[in-house]
Amino acid sequence: MKNNEASIFIFIASVFLGVLISSNMSFGNKQKRVYLNSKQYEDAFRKRSKLLNDVNGLNEQYFALKNDIKDFKKTSKDFDSTRKQIQDELTLDKMELGTIDVNGQGVEIILDDSGNQFAASSKYSDFRQQRGIYQVIHDFDMRAVINDLRCAGAEAISINDQRITSNTEIYCNAEFLLVNGVKVATPFDIKAIGDKARLKSYMMSNGRHLKILEGRSIYVSLKVFNSIKIPAYGGELRHSNVKSK
Repeated sequence: MKNNEASIFIFIASVFLGVLISSNMSFGNKQKRVYLNSKQYEDAFRKRSKLLNDVNGLNEQYFALKNDIKDFKKTSKDFDSTRKQIQDELTLDKMELGTIDVNGQGVEIILDDSGNQFAASSKYSDFRQQRGIYQVIHDFDMRAVINDLRCAGAEAISINDQRITSNTEIYCNAEFLLVNGVKVATPFDIKAIGDKARLKSYMMSNGRHLKILEGRSIYVSLKVFNSIKIPAYGGELRHSNVKSK
């Protein structure tokens, strides 16, 4: 009985193997061959060429977009650099015009009329009524001091927190000075930003107006500081006659 079962199994296996062989099938990895006629081959070749052209086109688009992105990044960096440069130039312009607060090393000069430093109860209490015209500070004195500071390299100047600009007017008004149209009284607190050593050396040298004021018994005090703050000009800058070309 067992021999019959084995014979039947071998018979079935032989039939199955024969069917596989007749169907050109195998257990390997061989690809099935397809035979094309001339028209089918021409169509397949045309499709292949089209696919290759599409792939090449996509590659070209890819590299073009890649270059565009690279150029865009470079342009963005250039734009940021240009914007920063413009902002820096604008800040410098505002500093020159005096329209923003500034700080830096410099000097502080206190000027007061002769006799104002004496105590009211001293024997000099009536000195102010007796002093001469050159024992008080005039507008031409203040203009001379400001000009000396500019010659010494001062980059920003204020008088009693009034920023000095190219349009600043300084002239007498009774016992006051008008600076930027604002009344300021003694003692005059003059601040200047610049090289503190150079400012001090220049301002206190012989021939400068501070020395002339000291010779007229005007109170003069000059101190140097590592940091001085000068406020912005609070008025409106007007140019009624000047026009750009």
